[in-house]
Amino acid sequence: MVSNARPLAILASYMVTAAALTVRCIGIVRRHPVQKAKKSAGSLVLFSALAAVSLATTWSYMFGYFRWSYFDWAANTPSATADDQLHLGEWLRDTSLFKQAWFSALETPARAWWTLQIFGFCAIWSVMLSVQAKKRNIPQIWAFMLLGQIVAISFASNLFFLAVLAHDVKDEKKPAQSKQKPSSRTSDILILVVNLAVTLFLFGNLDSPYFLFLLLAPHVLAFVPLLRDGISSGSTESSQLREPSKVLQFGILAAVLAAGTSQPIASGETWKSILDTLYEHPAVSSVGWDVICCWVSYTAWFLVRDSE
Repeated sequence: MVSNARPLAILASYMVTAAALTVRCIGIVRRHPVQKAKKSAGSLVLFSALAAVSLATTWSYMFGYFRWSYFDWAANTPSATADDQLHLGEWLRDTSLFKQAWFSALETPARAWWTLQIFGFCAIWSVMLSVQAKKRNIPQIWAFMLLGQIVAISFASNLFFLAVLAHDVKDEKKPAQSKQKPSSRTSDILILVVNLAVTLFLFGNLDSPYFLFLLLAPHVLAFVPLLRDGISSGSTESSQLREPSKVLQFGILAAVLAAGTSQPIASGETWKSILDTLYEHPAVSSVGWDVICCWVSYTAWFLVRDSE
């Protein structure tokens, strides 16, 4: 008899890791005193609320996806319908949840319109994460990125926004004549461009037999800014770093939206039918609400953040 212990342990480990990373990220926010309490109080409440909304929406649909996946498996497995018991071990053993979720979320161009936007936000956030962590000496930023990958980008982003609010820019005093003008790194711009190219290539190869390998590329690229910072400190004073311009950041999202819209519209879809796919499948709903929460959260962040 084949043991079900391994698949059950993998799912349990996944959930425990998600919970542990959440606690770790919240700990990074809470253990640092907020220097500008009055000025930041409203923002702290706002992004705390957005984090809660993000987690609630994305994971209510994620649990819905688990339920859908189980019943889909059971409907095609005679032994699962022979009694009234749950066969979680067998289901997890026979089902690749990661692969099934992403294939479901990208099954049609209309679904991909929702799903691929998250890669645009992840690319922008990865660079933002790197810059702000160096400017403010925020520790263990890998925890935020890993949390975003396994829970939701919008949820982890909002927790990181809270961390940014809780950490002041490092005071690196230098002689007045040697002060640098804040500037963005060329490597950050290059990372954004490469991420955009990969996302557009992914959208054009949804039917590729190597699609799953292509899908891993944006997930790996999300860690490149953090790995770069770990290997090289760079020549720019950390307090003088600046994120790539908002024009470039929104340009990345606009390019993803334009590419994502062209294919379903060309195949006869309407805007209504594209938007309706949000509730076509729970996997699409989960990532779609992650995208919606990202749009709300990042817009709020750009509006309320302190000018630097």
